[in-house]
Amino acid sequence: MPTVRANGIDLYFEEHGSGEPLLLIMGWGGNAATWQPQIPGLAEHYRLIVFDNRGAGRSSAPDEPYTIRQMAADTLGLLDALEVARAHVFGISMGGMIAQELALEQPGRVASLVLGCTSPGGERAAGAAQFHAEISTFRQTVDDDGPDLEWFAQFLRRLWTNEALVKSDPRLQDFVFSIIRFPPSPHGMRRQADAIAQHDALDRLHAISVPTLVTTGGEDTLIDPENSELLAELIPNAELRVFEGLRHAFHLERPDLINPMIVQFIDRVTRGTHAPAGGVPAGGD
Repeated sequence: MPTVRANGIDLYFEEHGSGEPLLLIMGWGGNAATWQPQIPGLAEHYRLIVFDNRGAGRSSAPDEPYTIRQMAADTLGLLDALEVARAHVFGISMGGMIAQELALEQPGRVASLVLGCTSPGGERAAGAAQFHAEISTFRQTVDDDGPDLEWFAQFLRRLWTNEALVKSDPRLQDFVFSIIRFPPSPHGMRRQADAIAQHDALDRLHAISVPTLVTTGGEDTLIDPENSELLAELIPNAELRVFEGLRHAFHLERPDLINPMIVQFIDRVTRGTHAPAGGVPAGGD
């Protein structure tokens, strides 16, 4: 099992494909296998690096307080161990928060930044009160055995469209299997949730200096899509793409839309033709 020692813990990782490095940072409770719907398409273009965050999958899960900044340091340690001086970075949900911190703390290590269905955090984020209430409820209701099937079923409805759920989309099956095969520990989920609740980068977003693309599903009920608008507004020269009709797992449900968008964005950054804010219109499929 490939692991590296990073920031005092063991991180599980995988590499796929070749070319410029593209690092994928997963969200709350997910793991490297959760990226499966996107891996083949992106690995055609890049040296794709996926890993399990602390508290999830096959990485260490210390039962102690986590922070988003600490998890960004984990990520940097992974890049160091793999001798990757600079990478394109795609972070989803909690992973998008980690990616924000990575770009703020180590801009020279980030060639470009893609933020998916994420938030700047803090009390001024869109839907902050409800979001924090849901994290609190999770902490109060989920015991040391972890979430039950009813909770997981309700959670899936927040991530995937009704069409995907009714059809039992193969990509949805990949997602479910990734969690079943490599489940996060209950305390790891709680520690990650606490880190998410404490994240607040809003007043620092103006300092992100790398080319940035912000994207989300227009029907996301987990992290309010208005947060993507806020990120795109406050990060200098950021672009925004909203995929109407999709929910929080928009990137997994429609990799046929999301992967080409990422490839085209990185290509423009690499060629030096990255457009300023508004250069790519918001739109769906």
